[in-house]
Amino acid sequence: MKTAILVTPLAKRFPVMDGADYIGVDAGVLHLLGQGIMPVLAVGDFDSMTSAQLEQIKNSIDIEKEPVMKAETDSQLALMLAKERGYEQIILAGAFGGRIDHTIANLRLMEYQDPSLILWDEGQIAFCLKSGVHALKNEYRNVSFFALEPTVLSLHGFLYPLEKRRIVPGDIYTISNSILDEEGTVIIESGSVLCIMTNK
Repeated sequence: MKTAILVTPLAKRFPVMDGADYIGVDAGVLHLLGQGIMPVLAVGDFDSMTSAQLEQIKNSIDIEKEPVMKAETDSQLALMLAKERGYEQIILAGAFGGRIDHTIANLRLMEYQDPSLILWDEGQIAFCLKSGVHALKNEYRNVSFFALEPTVLSLHGFLYPLEKRRIVPGDIYTISNSILDEEGTVIIESGSVLCIMTNK
């Protein structure tokens, strides 16, 4: 599977995966270079770095520079370019922890534009689950589920199990669960959910 990791300016850390390509989102490119990783691309309006920093990276990295006044966020542009380049798995690192409107925008990118997108930050991860059976490894302390549409959900191997429970987007009682053993099983009979796993 061809994987791209998009690194935003808020990414204090990011996943290191063999075979993955890295794309710097605006000043996120500086985090990559600081870790000795050469990105395949940098995209954004680059308003969060100095002109001297921008000139420094222009010589060695393929840059897609966009105007500051635009309809898309830098993360959205990076996602679009990654999809155009054929990446099947896309991880957005530094997706949380900054402005709440940017966090919501990243969640909406995943929920409505590319449900295969994974939002990643140090100590937490978010992704969408569609109909089917899914095994979740016990790598985070808390696991929460939020219906993206009317959904029938079963949870096996969790502290708070469910059996064919119907949940709707307004429900929040499926927050702060935990996996009991090495992994838990999520069965979605119909619908889809946002899953957030966190150690925060």
